[in-house]
Amino acid sequence: MVVSKERTRAPVQAEPETSSPLVSVVLPCLNEEDAIGECVDDIFRVFAANAIDGEVVVCDNGSSDASVAIAQSHGARVVHQPRRGYGNAYLKGFTHARGRYLVMADADGTYDFRHIPDFLRALTDEGYDFVTGSRYLGGGHAEIKSLHRWFGNPALTRILNMMFRSRFTDVYCGMRAFSRDAYETVKPMNRGMEFNLELAINAALSGLKIKEIPIRLGARKGMSKLRTFRDGWRSLRMMLLYSPNKLFLWPGFLLMAMGFGLHAALVFGLLYFDGRPASAVTGVFATIASVVGFQTLSLGLQAKSYSWSRRFDRNNRLIARFHAHFRLERALLLGGLVTLAGMTILAILVGEWIQSDLLPLPRPEWASLGATLTIIGIMSQFSALLISAMAVQPYNEDAPPPSADLRVSRAESTNH
Repeated sequence: MVVSKERTRAPVQAEPETSSPLVSVVLPCLNEEDAIGECVDDIFRVFAANAIDGEVVVCDNGSSDASVAIAQSHGARVVHQPRRGYGNAYLKGFTHARGRYLVMADADGTYDFRHIPDFLRALTDEGYDFVTGSRYLGGGHAEIKSLHRWFGNPALTRILNMMFRSRFTDVYCGMRAFSRDAYETVKPMNRGMEFNLELAINAALSGLKIKEIPIRLGARKGMSKLRTFRDGWRSLRMMLLYSPNKLFLWPGFLLMAMGFGLHAALVFGLLYFDGRPASAVTGVFATIASVVGFQTLSLGLQAKSYSWSRRFDRNNRLIARFHAHFRLERALLLGGLVTLAGMTILAILVGEWIQSDLLPLPRPEWASLGATLTIIGIMSQFSALLISAMAVQPYNEDAPPPSADLRVSRAESTNH
């Protein structure tokens, strides 16, 4: 590795754009004039002391103070991201970083950059793909606000571990390192504070080899940008959206099963209240449960189809088997048959109703079943069209044929 000279406060000439240092440390910056200069100096001192060829990239997110001038005068390369957002800043910064390894940290003085060699050692010597700091290993969380320290962060970490079968102790630590290949694998897209959470989720989903390093959080310099309850809700919302099995598939399946179970009990006369057979009102609730359950299940299949075709479910045996047998024409035909069955039931009932001079129907539960089948049949056809479009995969010359996914061993499969 090439040794970088220790930097002073004098302006430093930027390296040529064609150079590729070992590591790029990327700092998002929004009005951090109190700490940015010291952070850049500390990073360059670590580079010099450990013979690390590295660069510091500061992504300015629209600072109105002297942050940009200070960062440049201390030797950092500054890029500008006019679109506000923590994620936007990192996406821009990583795009312009030239290092083979990427380190992310905050520019507010809270992180000890002397840990950078530890992060790099885990990546280069120990074979890890994704290395994250943990403020909860070794008691480094004293400077976290009480609400976040005892409730917010631990609760979100436990929820994430439960949903994605990960083992993080501090899912919101802002100091992390990964190779460029790992970054391209996790493909973060979030523009706001959830960006950090998305990195952890995607690292777990994509099967990266993950390590946590104990770090201690320092006192913050300047004003915090966090908004506790808003950011906490957005984090929870994101975890739910990234876990379609728990948010869509299982609730949808159970609700749909309950709805059709009610329909069956009504049609076969198995459900009584106070000695009287259940009425049409119960049929309405059966229709609601069946239709809402089917729509929720359909949304889950759509989410899994997107994940299977473009993200991290390439070894998911269940979804791979579904797409190995899924054909748009079959789905449209099946939806058409279900719709026809429902409309036939309704047509027969309308005929009986007219013949009876519009008197109340003797078996109104059939009307709710016919309506349910008609609605679900039509919805299934539109859902099949969307799933078919989502399952179209981008061209990849090295990708195995679809049938190869079915040969993945059960031990290697993941089902999130």
